[in-house]
Amino acid sequence: MKPFSVVYLSGGVGTRMRREIPKQYLIIDSKPIALYGFECFLTLPEVEEIVVVCEEKYENFFNSLAQPRSIHLQFARPGDRRQDSVLSGIQKLKNNPLVCIHDSARPFIDKDLVRRVVNAGHEHNAATVGMPVKMTIKKCDALKMVTETPQRDFLWEIQTPQVVRLDLLKEGFEFVKKHQQTVTDDVSLVELIGKPVQLVEGSYFNIKITTPEDLVTAEQFVTMRKSDALL
Repeated sequence: MKPFSVVYLSGGVGTRMRREIPKQYLIIDSKPIALYGFECFLTLPEVEEIVVVCEEKYENFFNSLAQPRSIHLQFARPGDRRQDSVLSGIQKLKNNPLVCIHDSARPFIDKDLVRRVVNAGHEHNAATVGMPVKMTIKKCDALKMVTETPQRDFLWEIQTPQVVRLDLLKEGFEFVKKHQQTVTDDVSLVELIGKPVQLVEGSYFNIKITTPEDLVTAEQFVTMRKSDALL
């Protein structure tokens, strides 16, 4: 595996969780949610640097875990929008042309998934993990009247990690700044400048914890994993 850099997004407020602390720092099985994915990246020798985008008061969560490894760990501050946080993170990068961006609220990644999307990123310059949608999707107008039923065979639910060459990310950021656009994921920056993005099949377990219901599901996933490990 070629080396790559990680921008680890852990600065969200998580208002939909209705808790006093951000969702990514809630505890599942005696560990903050944000540390599950972070630990995964720490186990990969090809990761040479990680920029954690978080508020200063949460830096110790990551510092204490990363100390045993000789990895270049830096911190950046989150912005108002996701793209502002990503931009804050990539400005700290120094070593590698390929950037892997991941949401800390998606704790159930593993080394195989990360390596598959990174390999696709090396080959195609931009790649994202996702899964085919399982339900029928309806498109509607402002009055909530159905206008279209897209063919489900070509619809994917997009997840993270997302992997993009650093120069393409910077070009995408210049484009959205010039045109005053907002994007909700990282590879959209690449799409907007007319470059291809490769889809990589991930896992339906790779959920993003956003609501109290998601937290219950995540706790069940952890219990299942522990049970499987005992078999």
